[in-house]
Amino acid sequence: MSGEGFLKVALVALNATGYQSLALGYIRAFAQADPRLQGKVGFTTLDLSADLDPWWLAYRLAQLKPEVVGISVMCWNRCLVCDLCSILRKALPDVRIVLGGPEVGPIAEEVLARNSALDVIVRGEGEETFAELLHAYVKGTPVWRVDGVTCRREGGIVSSPDRGLLSRLDDVPSPYLAGVMQPNEGTAYIETYRGCPHSCGYCFEGKGYGRIRYFSNERVEAEVDALFSAGVRTFSFIDPVFNLTRDRLVWLSGVLAPYVARGLRLHTVEVDVEHIDSTAAKLLRAAGVVSVETGPQSVGPEALRICKRAFDRERFASGVAALKAEGIAVECDLIVGLPGDHTSDVLDGMRFVVGLDPGIMQMSTLHVLPGTDLWNRADELGLDMMNELSHEIVCSQEIGFTDLRRLEALGSAITGVYRARLESTT
Repeated sequence: MSGEGFLKVALVALNATGYQSLALGYIRAFAQADPRLQGKVGFTTLDLSADLDPWWLAYRLAQLKPEVVGISVMCWNRCLVCDLCSILRKALPDVRIVLGGPEVGPIAEEVLARNSALDVIVRGEGEETFAELLHAYVKGTPVWRVDGVTCRREGGIVSSPDRGLLSRLDDVPSPYLAGVMQPNEGTAYIETYRGCPHSCGYCFEGKGYGRIRYFSNERVEAEVDALFSAGVRTFSFIDPVFNLTRDRLVWLSGVLAPYVARGLRLHTVEVDVEHIDSTAAKLLRAAGVVSVETGPQSVGPEALRICKRAFDRERFASGVAALKAEGIAVECDLIVGLPGDHTSDVLDGMRFVVGLDPGIMQMSTLHVLPGTDLWNRADELGLDMMNELSHEIVCSQEIGFTDLRRLEALGSAITGVYRARLESTT
C-alpha cells in the first residue's frame, strides 16, 4: 500500500478492436462492493484493444502509478500481455502484476515459472479471489493464504487450494447496473448463465465449472432494460448456447420482444443449430436475433469422436434452413487441424458448409487452449503447437505443416469469395 493507506489498482483488458471486457467489469464491480475494500482501494479500468503497442500501454499505466495491475489474458492477447508485463517490471519495479483468465489459470505454475515479471495468477472464477487478494494486500497478510491463487513464496512457486464456485451468481454485481461499465452500441454483452452443456475437447467455455449456474431472471431483465435505456439498440449475449432449452428460449424471447418492437437487435448469439426447428427460429426472430454463430467445426467422424462433439448432418442442415427462412444469417465455423481430421475431412467440411449457403462461413486454425482436453492430450494426439506463443497448431498427425498452410489459404480464398458473392447480391 501507499503511504496514504490507499491501494491504487489498474485493471487492464486488451480486447478485439471495439469490444469491451465484461469479465473485467465483473471483477471491478465485485471488488468495489466488498465492504472490506471500500475507502481503501481505488480502481482505474483501461478497456483497450489488442492491436496497441506494449510500450504505449506501459506508458499509460506508468502515468497512473498503480500499486497493483490486474490483466485479463486471452488467447488473442497473450503475446502482447507478456511483452507488456516485461516492460512494466522495468518501468514500475514495485508494482504487483496479477494475471487472470483462461489463458493462464489452468497452467498458472508454468506461466509464473517462465515469466519472472509476474507476481500472482488468479485461477478459475476470479471475482471473489481477486477481492480476497486485494484484501490481503491491504491488510499485509500472506497472499499464498488466499484460495484460488498461484504466487511466489520464498523463492518458489506455490498454489493455494482451488476456490469453490459462487453459489449465487447474483452476488456478482452487474457492471452496467453498478455503473462500472458504460454500455456501447454494438459491443455490449449480457451473460445469463455460466457453464456449458457440451464438453468439446478444443473448447474451454465451461471453464471447469462442471454445472450450469444462472443469473436470476430479474437480473437479466434489469440488464436488458439498462442497456436499452442507455440508448443501446444492438448488443449480444455471451451464453455458450442461447437456445439452451426451449423453455428458456421462450422466456428470453418474451423478455426481448417488447424492446425489439422499439428497435432492439441482437447480433451473433451462439446456438445449437441441431436443436432449432421452425418454432425455435421464430422465437429467435421475435427476440430480435439477426445473426447466429454455430459449428459444425468438423464433419470428420474421427475428429468428432476425439473432440467429443456430436454432429448430425440432416439436423444441422435443417436448423440452418429454418433460420434462413426467418431471415437470420448463420455463421458456420470450421476448425482446421483438429486431431483425427485428414485433408479430405476438412475439404468435406468446406463443401458441406458452402452447400448450406448459410450467409457467413468462418475458418480458423486450431489453437490448443490450456485446460482443454486437447491440451492435456496434445502429446498423445500428436499435436505440434507453438507453446510459447498463441498455441496455434503447427501440424497434426494427420495433416503436415505444408498441407495445413495450403488448407488455410484455400479456406481464406473460399470464405472471401463467398462473402463477396453475397455482398454483390444484397
